[in-house]
Formats: sequence, C-alpha cells, structure tokens
Amino acid sequence: MKNRRIFSFDFIRVLAMLMIVVFHYNACWIEYQVQTKPLLFVQFANGTMGHIGVSLFFILSGASLMYSARKGLALKSYFKKRFLSIYPLYWITYAAFFTHFYIINRLPMTIPKSSLLLTLFGMDGYLYYKIPCYYLVGEWFVGCILILYLLFPILRTLMLRWPRATALVTAALYIPYLYFYPFQMENERMFLSRIPEFLFGMYFAAYFYGAGRSVPDAPARESRPSKGSPLTGGPIGTKAGLLALAAFLFIFFVPVKLPQLCRIMWVGASGFTALAWISQFIDRDWLARPLKAASACSFAVFLVHHVLVPRYITPFSGAALSLGQNWALFGRYFLCICAVGAVFYLLSKIAIKLITPLLNRI
Repeated sequence: MKNRRIFSFDFIRVLAMLMIVVFHYNACWIEYQVQTKPLLFVQFANGTMGHIGVSLFFILSGASLMYSARKGLALKSYFKKRFLSIYPLYWITYAAFFTHFYIINRLPMTIPKSSLLLTLFGMDGYLYYKIPCYYLVGEWFVGCILILYLLFPILRTLMLRWPRATALVTAALYIPYLYFYPFQMENERMFLSRIPEFLFGMYFAAYFYGAGRSVPDAPARESRPSKGSPLTGGPIGTKAGLLALAAFLFIFFVPVKLPQLCRIMWVGASGFTALAWISQFIDRDWLARPLKAASACSFAVFLVHHVLVPRYITPFSGAALSLGQNWALFGRYFLCICAVGAVFYLLSKIAIKLITPLLNRI
C-alpha cells in the first residue's frame, strides 16, 4: 500500500506559505517606513496574517506526519525521513547566504564561531533570544518544528492508545500553562505552546483521512486504536465544513477576550478545517499538479524570503508607493524568492541522493 497524495495538504501548505510571505513583506515596508497600503491585510480582529499562516503550518505538520505513518511507524525510517526533509535544504540555503554575507561581503564575525553548532542543528533562530549566533535563515519556526518532530512518536502512541484521554489531558494542562507561562522565551515560540495545534492536525488526519486505523501490514508492536476508538476516518461533511467556516469568520471579524495562543489555535483549527472542506470541491488534476510542485518548494521559499525581502524594500525606504506599484514590487519579489527557492530545492534533491546511501548504512 502506498499513501495517496492528499490534495488538501498541498492546498493548505501553499496558502499558508503565501500568507507568511505576504505578512513579512508588509511588515518589512512598515519597518522601513514605506508609505503605501498593505497587500491584502496585516491584522484581523484577533491577530495577524502571520499568526494564521504559522498556525496552519503547525497543524499541517501534525496531519502530514500522522497520515504518512498510517501504516505504521518504524522509528529508524521516520527519523531518516525527517532528517532528509529538513537538513539538506536548510544547510544548502544557509551555506549560500553565509558565503554571500560573511565571505564575499566580509561581514565581521564577532560572535564566537562555536555558535555555528546551533546553526548546524537548525536551532540558531530558535535560541537567538538567549544565545547570540550566526542566525540567517533558520527562524524560530525551524527549531520549534524540529522538536515537535522528535516528540511525534510519543504523541502518536498516546493518541492511538488513549485518544480521548490524550485530548482531555492536553487541554487540562494547556489552560494553566497559558495563564502561568513560566519561560523567558516568547510564548508563541515555545514548542510546548504549539503542541495543541500539532495534535489537532494529528487528530484531523485520524478522523478524516483514516490515519488512526490499524492496517494489516502494521508492525506487530505498532500501537493500535483502543476498542471504541473514534479514530475511524471519513469525509469532511457539510455540517463540519460550514461550522468551521463560521467559527473562522467569527474569530476573524469579532474581537475575543482570550489568551492570544487560544485565539491563534481557534483561527488555525477552524481555518484548517474550513480549507480542507473547501478543497474537496476543487480537487482536480489540472490544479493538483502545480500545487504539488509549489508545495514541494514551500519550505525553500520559507527559508529564503526573510533574507531577500529587505533587498527589495530598502531602496524605497521612506518613499510613497501606490497600491499598484506595491503589487508590482511584490510580484517581482515573489518571482525572485520562488526562483531562488526552486534552485535550492533542486540542489537539495541532488544532496539527498548522495546522502541517502550513507544513511542507509546506519
């Protein structure tokens, strides 16, 4: 049995990537005091466009991992695949920009070079708040998602064995955690803060894509759903889709007095469900192919966009742009990050072919 490609996952991944790219583009022209109107929007009633895009990515990560492990989870194979999905592309992208800034342009390396170990493991952006390092492309999201990848086998076992109890205990622990947050790191970036979104994606894949079913070729030691488990899979019905859409529109337009992470969870979970439901009506081969290609390059685009956006905005610092001029500038910028991201993605595919035989010997 081979996992079929889930159209809604590609659809949501591309939309989330676009939201984050547009949000950071808008944030950059605000930082450089460019006088213009924002593209689409910056904020909604309970957060920003960036909050929506990042939440969708965390939920999608949980859903994708859960679906890919629907026939069983061999830990050795799992960690190899996660390694190959992140590090070759991340290292190639970082090496390119490090060469540009520190070797070609000779930026001073005043931070101890030992900090490059954080970069090697993809944790530079995540720990930048505490440890000075040569942070370029990692961003906090990369480090956070790497930790969640490590936790996934444990979360999956708990969810499959005790689906209701896992959800209830997570909610019970999350509420006091939000009100008595004990860490110095910004709470949105702490991996513990993102576990509910990650778990939501896992449950979503189990309920709607059958990722919680036991299958004939699952390993003997594989965790199976308990008797009476609700993780049976099925299509996203009209009632669920409309309810999710209504919940999304409410949180989008009506201010709600809840902790920020609760509002982010609300907009992410409702938005993800609504988009997955809508995607069922537009699942066509002619659209699936370009979405698949764009989805494959989305992580590469994510890595390069933050580095390249100032190159397009700084020449207009303090200037005034019409909305049409702003869209034209964004179009050039977006084509650039897509092209650069595609190049790095293709280079990473070559690197993966070279690395895979070495990993298979382990």
